Amino acid sequence: AGNPRSLVHMTIRSYAFLFSNFFLQLFILYMIATEEQVMDRFAGQMFLCNFGAGIQTCPDGPNCIGPGGTNYQNAGRMYDYASWSTRTFTRDSLKLIFPDQVHEINEKIDPGEYGVENFWVRHVCVFIFMMSCMSCLRGTMDMGYILWYVPSTDQPWIDYQVPSWAPKQKVKDVKECSELEFIKFKIAGMSRMWKIINLCVIILPKLFIWKKTAKYGVMFLMETAGIEDVIVNVTALTFILNLDEMLFENFSHKALHHILEMLKPWSLQSQSHKEVLTIEQTYETVVEDKKLSCFSWDLIPGRLVATIFFTGIFVGEYYWSKCQFNENGGLVSRPQYLPKDQIFPLMSFAFPFTYPELEAEPYWSPAN
Repeated sequence: AGNPRSLVHMTIRSYAFLFSNFFLQLFILYMIATEEQVMDRFAGQMFLCNFGAGIQTCPDGPNCIGPGGTNYQNAGRMYDYASWSTRTFTRDSLKLIFPDQVHEINEKIDPGEYGVENFWVRHVCVFIFMMSCMSCLRGTMDMGYILWYVPSTDQPWIDYQVPSWAPKQKVKDVKECSELEFIKFKIAGMSRMWKIINLCVIILPKLFIWKKTAKYGVMFLMETAGIEDVIVNVTALTFILNLDEMLFENFSHKALHHILEMLKPWSLQSQSHKEVLTIEQTYETVVEDKKLSCFSWDLIPGRLVATIFFTGIFVGEYYWSKCQFNENGGLVSRPQYLPKDQIFPLMSFAFPFTYPELEAEPYWSPAN
């Protein structure tokens, strides 16, 4: 109740933009999920999995049988789904129009097969995309650390500090600064009630959006067959993660920009003790450091390991839920069923274990 009205108004605006960002990110992710889980099925598409991966090993490799049931033989018979479905439709239409020439049509019209142009470029692009995701995850975890470690009592976040070495007006003249330079912003304690509010309103929704972004972003990339397309798509996906920054830069109040620029960095461990070390103590610290073993956990980049770990988790989830092994050991799409509704249920989007209702008979099954 004692806060200035201007700060209250900025807080309300900030939460409004926060909710707008959540809505926009979830809407885009929901549309990607609808495309992959519903609309692609109505287009007759199966999951890409590893169709055509390692085509240099064909015709005897594990992934050499395409979704049309024929052997790739070589890269000349591989197409993206739009081209392959069009060529297949043209062949099947001619067979319906000229039923007495089916054998000749099958011999002279080859629609090819649908497959991935390069196995490795998909995984490299997924890793690059996951690096962007990990940056957002670290930011969210940092906010969680702050909520956990700051005192659970209300403390002032604004200080008015005038240097004591001279009168205020002389300080202004010497430093050529304004009154605003004496106002310092810092991260301080907050009540448990506000910690719970920020946890429920900011931290948990951001973690939920991060999970959905990583899951459907990886699925989107793994379902991209062309080399150029997957490279373009990985750059396009990152804009979902940057929507909050776009909203902040374009719509937030200038005073809020100033506050964040002047906000004092917060550190869990104080570094002040290192700043008051004597020369002898500093020398002893260096000597002790030289005695340490060359082999240390510091040699292992934790963030890189975490990025590789989550890349493996989400790629593995894609293969586990969308693909199956064929008799040659290759990974092909599971049988595909049409959904009974064109609308992707929100419950299926929020909770992966609740799938939309599907037809009883598959519209496509992998060839034996």
